Amino acid sequence: MGAQDLFERVLVSLHEAALDPVHWPVAAGLTEEVSGSRGSALGSGGGNWGDATIAFTRVCIGGQRREDLERRYFNEYWHRDERVSRLLRLRHGEVVHNNDLYTDAEKKTSPTYNEFLRDTDSQNGLHVRLHGPEGSNILWNLGDPVTRGGWGSAQVETVTRLLPHVRQFVCVRQVLADAGALGRSLIELLDNSRFGVIHLGRHAGIMAANDRARDLLLRGDGLHDRGGCLRAQAPAEDIELQRLLARAAPPLGIGASAGSITIGRPSSRTRLVVHINPVTDRKWDLGGRQVAAVVLIVDSESRPRIDVELVARALGLSPTESQLAVMIAAGHTVRDIAESTGRTEGTIRWHLKKIFRKQRVSRQVDLVRRVLAFDGFPSLGGGSPARDDPDSGAP
Repeated sequence: MGAQDLFERVLVSLHEAALDPVHWPVAAGLTEEVSGSRGSALGSGGGNWGDATIAFTRVCIGGQRREDLERRYFNEYWHRDERVSRLLRLRHGEVVHNNDLYTDAEKKTSPTYNEFLRDTDSQNGLHVRLHGPEGSNILWNLGDPVTRGGWGSAQVETVTRLLPHVRQFVCVRQVLADAGALGRSLIELLDNSRFGVIHLGRHAGIMAANDRARDLLLRGDGLHDRGGCLRAQAPAEDIELQRLLARAAPPLGIGASAGSITIGRPSSRTRLVVHINPVTDRKWDLGGRQVAAVVLIVDSESRPRIDVELVARALGLSPTESQLAVMIAAGHTVRDIAESTGRTEGTIRWHLKKIFRKQRVSRQVDLVRRVLAFDGFPSLGGGSPARDDPDSGAP
C-alpha cells in the first residue's frame, strides 16, 4: 500500500472514530503506521495545568488501548511532569521533540522522563498542542520513531498533515460526548435535542434533520435550506460552507474529509459552530439511501435548562455544590464561576473535589453527564432548600 493510500485510510478511520469511540484504537494504530511511531497518547482538557479538567485521554500502542498506562500516568506522574506547563505555552500546531521539553538536569532526575517515557518508548517522541473546542487544549504525543535514525523530515511532514484531522476528530467527539451521544447510530442522533443534526446524502443534499436543526433552518438564523441544500446567509461564509460540504460528501471514488466553520447570525453576536463529518465506509441506510455525511450544529447560547434544587435533591448535594455542578454542566470555567459568585478559584476547586467524592467520579465529564440527565425536567418550584448548606465556611 502506498503512503497516500495509507494516509487516506487514516482519515477514514478518524471519521469513524469521531462518531463512535470504539474505532479509536484502529485509528491510533494507523497513525502510528503512517507516521512511523511506536505509540501515541491523545488527550484534551481545559483550564491551567494545575487545575485542569480532563475531557478524555487515550494511550494506544500497536493499535491497542492501554488503560493501565493511562491510570499509571495520572496516578503517579501527572502533577509532577515538568513538561506539561511548557506544552501549554507551545504555539498551536508547533511540533516539538519530547527531549526538548526537559532541561538537561531534568533528564537526569525527572521520574516521568526516566521511568514513564522510557517504559513507553517515548523519550524521543514528538509532542504538539492544538486549540481545542471552547478554549480547551488538545495534546498529542507520538512515541519514539521505529527507525534508528530518528525522526526524518518526511515523517514530521506527515505528522503536520495529520494535525487538522486529529483536531477535527476531537472537536466532533467533544460535541457528542457533551450530549451523551457518543457511539449512537445516525438515526439515534436525530433524537438528540442538545444540538442540531443534519444527514447529508451524496452531493451534499439534506436527507434528514432533527427538530433543533429544522427550527434553525426555518428561522434562517445564519443557516437555511435552499432547494434541499444547506446554505449560509453570508455570501463569504456560504462559499466556505459549500467547499466543506463538497469535500465531506464527494462523488463516489473520491476521498472524503471533515471540516468545521463558524457561521454568523442576525439574532445574536455569538456564532454557530458547524462540524461536518463524513460517514465513509459505514453502512447506514435511511429509507434505502446512503448517508454520506453528518452535520452537527452547536449553539453556544443554548444552555441546559436544569433546576438547581432538583439536582441537589437527586444527587445528594448541598445548594452550593448543586449550583456549581449546574454551572459546570452549562460550560462555565472555574474562573468564570469564581468571578460570578465572588469566591476564589481555590474555593471553587475545593467544592468541586467534594462533589467528585460524593458522586464517586474522578473526571469532570462524568459529573457533567450526570447533571445533564436533568436537562428539561420540570422545576421543583419554590420549595425549601435541599438541606442546610454546610459548605458556606469553605476556605
